[in-house]
Amino acid sequence: MSSIVQYFPNDAEDKGSRCGYCKSAKGSISSGMIYAHSLSCQDFADLFERQWQRSGHYVYKMVMKETCCPPYTIKCDTLHFKLSRSQRKVLKTMNKFLTEKSVSTGAASCAEKTTTESDHSAPGRAEAASASTERSAKATEHSAPRPGAGADPNRPRSRKAKDIRREMKAKKDDTAGQVKAPSAGSMDARAGASAAGAAAGSGGAPHGGDGSSQAGKTLEEFVSEGLTIAGADPAHRITTRLIPSDLADADFKRTRQESFKLYCKYQIGVHKDDESELTEKKWERFLVQSPLIQQKAVGDIKYGSFHQHYYLDGKLIAVGVLDILPNALSSVYVYYDTDYPQLTLGTYTALREIMFTRELHRSLPNLCWYYMGFYIHDCPKMVYKGSYAPSLLMCPERLTWVPIEECRPKLNASKYSRLDMAGGDSTPEHEKPASPATIKATGILLPGSGSMEYEMYERVIAGHDSRALVEEYVPLVGPALSRRMLLVIS
Repeated sequence: MSSIVQYFPNDAEDKGSRCGYCKSAKGSISSGMIYAHSLSCQDFADLFERQWQRSGHYVYKMVMKETCCPPYTIKCDTLHFKLSRSQRKVLKTMNKFLTEKSVSTGAASCAEKTTTESDHSAPGRAEAASASTERSAKATEHSAPRPGAGADPNRPRSRKAKDIRREMKAKKDDTAGQVKAPSAGSMDARAGASAAGAAAGSGGAPHGGDGSSQAGKTLEEFVSEGLTIAGADPAHRITTRLIPSDLADADFKRTRQESFKLYCKYQIGVHKDDESELTEKKWERFLVQSPLIQQKAVGDIKYGSFHQHYYLDGKLIAVGVLDILPNALSSVYVYYDTDYPQLTLGTYTALREIMFTRELHRSLPNLCWYYMGFYIHDCPKMVYKGSYAPSLLMCPERLTWVPIEECRPKLNASKYSRLDMAGGDSTPEHEKPASPATIKATGILLPGSGSMEYEMYERVIAGHDSRALVEEYVPLVGPALSRRMLLVIS
């Protein structure tokens, strides 16, 4: 089934719209808009590689030079993904929450510690709880220290944590060159297997230098710790369920209201949206309706648009809106329950999506990228995406991918930058005029007359005025897509 699209050029007198990041009234500028009636997953993947993004049925591309907050397309190489220290901390916190029967708050922990220390300071005294509280208060008063026995000569002297970390890092560096990492093609085992993690580059080799024995664990190993606890009854259980983003799907119908309510709670709590403006129809247009044509990939895996549901003890706590494409898992949006700030669900769901990408890669070797949408260098809400390493940004002029470490100095100096300086031609790819042959070969869908190339359309339709629209459209989508996709001209 062919992709069927309509292109709407921007009004020359009213190009700008309100920026969702800096709130500028006319700062966000797109180079026209595509409404996709239907879109093959391969065609959308190719559009993404030309800086197009999707919101419902609408596909848009920003004018980077003129936009107030230039959004750079970003993707993560999941096969070489490395957990950062903060990301490991999020996984450890989640695992602790899942495995421990009770996770005390910071205040409760301090109270317990104070009480314990007070009891130990006065052994043999049996007092009521009120007296214990009184002792805690008295413990803060200044008094002369009691003489002690001093350090135990039979125990080793205590050392600073940073010295221990340095020593452990030195030992790892000494042995790093002696261990040959397995190739990416050897990734056969399921999540949690250390060989698979090393092949994927997810931290199979220690990094971060935090001295933790857990620094070398893979993403899969961290997650599996919380999901499978051999011989124990977990305090909490988190499960996931992938359902099609389809209003007619039975699973989607069953969970629709629960998912919508969670979306409203998230928008109000995180983005401070007005509750009266959060309608079910808007949610559907934004995050449910999709032009992507669902098709079988391999086995039970399908390409298309999905909602990944996260359940905590049977309660829906997060939803990731995803597009599964032939070369990538694309993260469209995520919303979660704001009652669990300690679990950092935004980061946790992103890590689970990276792990899901690697799981899909085992069956679909070409699927290895994690698309994260836009990266805005000076926007705190967006810059965090660069912490998922290794990540690449797309050069807005050459449409090539550049490691984010090479981009940061350029973006520190200027909001807009040509990230790839290779090549002598400085004309952006989307500004290069299409050749006459490419224009003639553009696929056209004429309602009531079927599909044809634009050359035939010019012959059939007398007095047409669509030439300017086609000449603007073709450079934006590229020659290959302009031939494959059918452009509706009404």
